Amino acid sequence: MIDKAEKDSMATQHVDHYHKTSTPFSLIVHDVDARSCQEESEPQDALHKLLTDSSLDYRPFTKEQSDARIKQIKVEAESRKNEFARLLEEHAQVIRRLKQIEEDGAAIGGTNA
Repeated sequence: MIDKAEKDSMATQHVDHYHKTSTPFSLIVHDVDARSCQEESEPQDALHKLLTDSSLDYRPFTKEQSDARIKQIKVEAESRKNEFARLLEEHAQVIRRLKQIEEDGAAIGGTNA
């Protein structure tokens, strides 16, 4: 088993790197696993905080409210889908126009040479 001091020493590693052609810099790597081990030592405290957090507001919804919200989400998704399709078509038109301009420019440039 790893004691706390050893775990803390593994949690953050500092690397100093010097290269002849560049300025010196330091790279700090935090050990995610070590941090999660520390957090897991107090799971009941974290759960208690989540359950007693006053910013969490749980209000049960009726079936009608849930159905209305689902319908609203579907309508919004359909609207975004249609807007995205319109933007894709607009983009395709711009690309076609740019290609046409390039072809016209190449044709004009080819006759002047």
